Amino acid sequence: MLLEEFESVRAVIEPKMVKTENQEEICPTIILTFAGEVLEQIKQMEGVHEGGALKSLNGRHPWYIYEKDGYKVAVALLIIGAPMAVGQLEEYKARGFENFIIFGTCGVLDKSIAADKLILPSAALRDEGTSYHYAPPSDEISYEPALLFTMEKILDKHQIEHIRTKTWTTDAFYRETAAKIKRRMASGAEVVEMEAASIMAWSRFRDAKVYQFFYTADYVDYQNEEWDRRSSERVLHPLTFFEIAFTIAKELRDER
Repeated sequence: MLLEEFESVRAVIEPKMVKTENQEEICPTIILTFAGEVLEQIKQMEGVHEGGALKSLNGRHPWYIYEKDGYKVAVALLIIGAPMAVGQLEEYKARGFENFIIFGTCGVLDKSIAADKLILPSAALRDEGTSYHYAPPSDEISYEPALLFTMEKILDKHQIEHIRTKTWTTDAFYRETAAKIKRRMASGAEVVEMEAASIMAWSRFRDAKVYQFFYTADYVDYQNEEWDRRSSERVLHPLTFFEIAFTIAKELRDER
């Protein structure tokens, strides 16, 4: 089968072949969010400036330099969907970024998990395609335990409540059928999103330091075959989660 062709060898096109702009500003840590409104607010803050940009046929994808408490990080938007998200990560790492803190929303399969809950994905069901180009075939994959432990230790230190669980990574959010959801839950998944399995595989393949978390959004109710957006239950502003990401970034700096 095509998804069983993983090869741990050099590719014809490698990330370092991509042309870069002159005088790009690189920080040890880049915070990547899937939430466009977060980046829009960050880039309008006083003192924030553009540090450089990735380029594709979709246009320029800039990152911005944000400084607080004497510490600088880069901040950028990560494009939704595993192929583009991993493609961007490849190019960011090739430019010299070392720590990748990634956050965005996830759907909930277990109704008992409240909205705006912080989730640490310990493992992911690989129901997408990108991860199979970065890791041998398997039903699921996990983050490097040491990286997960580091992030969990930081959250505990700052008394930030969180849940560690398995996620279901899918390429097709319009094909989350009731029967499929039931099977994924039977395999241990409590949340669903579109990139984690691929990011985990990339992280291991490139030996990259990735610290990813979700905050819960909608509820996919397979029993009643209904979709609950939970709009009234989601009260925390996405910038709240950016602040958590920045807290993680500062702690990583102090551990160096």
